[in-house]
Amino acid sequence: MSDTFITIMAVIIVAVIMFVFPLMATANQNDSITQTSVQTMVSDFVNTVAKEGKITRSNYDDFIQKLYATGNSYDVELEVQILDDNPGAKGENIKVIGENIYYSEFTTAIVSKLDSEGEYKLKQGDYILAKVTNTNVTFGTQMKNFFYSIMGKDTIAIEASASALVTTTGK
Repeated sequence: MSDTFITIMAVIIVAVIMFVFPLMATANQNDSITQTSVQTMVSDFVNTVAKEGKITRSNYDDFIQKLYATGNSYDVELEVQILDDNPGAKGENIKVIGENIYYSEFTTAIVSKLDSEGEYKLKQGDYILAKVTNTNVTFGTQMKNFFYSIMGKDTIAIEASASALVTTTGK
């Protein structure tokens, strides 16, 4: 009887080693590949915006479509830090030389302007920042959470960000 129990346990352990661990390794590798791909997409989008000096509706839609083509859902956060044209005009008789003052606009305002005007123009000296975080739990994360439940539940497996200085004024 005890030999049968040991044999059954050995078969279960071998099955876990032969099937579950390779499946977990493959899922983690898939998350790694997706992370690299998303980072490249975010960097390309930000660099294109910085080079052209504007965010167009089609440019933004293509970016979002490429992200969702990875099979995950994402939270996209955009920020544009706008260089104030005339920082000395904030008070009377203030002469400010060499000081750059920025104010920020975020995703809601940017997308709203894209919806109404079709593009969001930037000027030389502005900054564009983008951060993308997955909102779903990937299969690799589910596998990790199953085996490493002692360490807590991770939900974010894919996160990418990029920023760039706008080099040309959008036309």
